Amino acid sequence: MGSGIDKRTLKTSIYQVLLGLATADSARQKSESGGYDLIPANRDLAGAEGGNWSTLTTASPAEGALKSIAGQYEFILLDCPPALNMLT
Repeated sequence: MGSGIDKRTLKTSIYQVLLGLATADSARQKSESGGYDLIPANRDLAGAEGGNWSTLTTASPAEGALKSIAGQYEFILLDCPPALNMLT
């Protein structure tokens, strides 16, 4: 929310991207206040640790999900939760 994106109103988040239900491009949003792009998360991702990750197609879901937009950026930063779990 610090980026100016209201996570409560998201139709598409990084959760859907990691599961292959949406593309990174379709989930990407512009932070007008920050001047950068982001793929936001919401509570769906917070509860995903116990979810069914067997549908993931790569060992590194973020790498596969971001491959389609990686060439458009000089840097891509991943903000991970403060835990060593499946998502991190």
